[in-house]
Amino acid sequence: MDIDEHGKKLKLWVRRKKAGLKLICSRCGQHVAASRIHEVCEREVRDLPCFEYTTTVVVETYRVKCPHCGIRAEKVAQLPSKAPFSKRFEDAVGQACESAAARQVARHMGLAASTVRAIDLRYLERWEAKRRRPPLRQMGVDEIYRGKQGKFLTVVCNLETAEPLWFGRERKKETLDDFFRSQLVSRQRKRIEAACVDMWEPFRLSMEEWVPGCRLIYDKFHILQHANDAVDEVRRAEFFRKGRKMRDLIKGKKWLLLSRWKNLVPRQRGVLNRLFPVEPAGVQSLHAQGEPGKTLGLSLRTGNGQLPGEVDGSIAVAALALVSETRRYVGQASGRHSKLLSDQGTLRGGRGGKREYSHADQPRSRLSESPLPAPEGQADGRR
Repeated sequence: MDIDEHGKKLKLWVRRKKAGLKLICSRCGQHVAASRIHEVCEREVRDLPCFEYTTTVVVETYRVKCPHCGIRAEKVAQLPSKAPFSKRFEDAVGQACESAAARQVARHMGLAASTVRAIDLRYLERWEAKRRRPPLRQMGVDEIYRGKQGKFLTVVCNLETAEPLWFGRERKKETLDDFFRSQLVSRQRKRIEAACVDMWEPFRLSMEEWVPGCRLIYDKFHILQHANDAVDEVRRAEFFRKGRKMRDLIKGKKWLLLSRWKNLVPRQRGVLNRLFPVEPAGVQSLHAQGEPGKTLGLSLRTGNGQLPGEVDGSIAVAALALVSETRRYVGQASGRHSKLLSDQGTLRGGRGGKREYSHADQPRSRLSESPLPAPEGQADGRR
């Protein structure tokens, strides 16, 4: 034993008795007799502190003649890696990292931050190897964009425990096929009840092949993304058809139409006041079959106001495109109990209601900066 009171350091030497010594080959894991010791070595590792002293232990280790692997270092349970730290010390660092940042633990232990991260990684690997994994019943599949070089990374997670299970390169059908083939056996695949995915076709085809009894759940983010794309596409086509005058009128107004009235400055409010009274003759609404008939009501956020007649027609056509788009995805998954996540009022923004697009007069306070002419002061339902 060596004690440095000034530096607060403690150094211990440990020797093992050869009587009844059990040696294990570090490569094959087979037991080796004590008579087959080839060389005696010493390893200096850091252990848990003793009082206020930083403790270092010098352990006697052996190199053995394994009948299968040749001369190999023995496997010591208290020394899990080649790093100069004991298993007890690494477990203490890993547990500290559960409630504190790596840099904070590094300052407390007197180590580099990179060393603490490496210790934490080895601690998590040992914990993952010995823990019992929960059954996979509800899985989620998505991709991460890593840039132009790495492209996409496929991520599979357990939705019940909120933990990632597997990562794969690219987002191809073969990528997800590799997960089902290498990570799950037939019994585990049959336990999967539901899978939340986006509308990426290769993922759907892979699940139809490996988990045919699984329910496919499309997340509402991608459904609304398709709805917004349909509205934008039809809006551009509609105003292009109306001619140059109408195109110049509506060009650059998308952000204003989607913004709340209270968030607009007076100049922007004036632009919308001049835009809303425009209503060309001959514009008809569409019903579900795309024929002239009753008005199609859509749910909007409170504060979005009324839209002019030409926008009504565009949104009606966009709604039809969205319905056909959704029917196509649902039809592809028919017979497999596919269902969509409930909208939960997303189209209404949580506060809006269902409104009929009409130009009936609705009261609204005029701008305080300057009075507007009668046509411009007509209400658009904003507050």
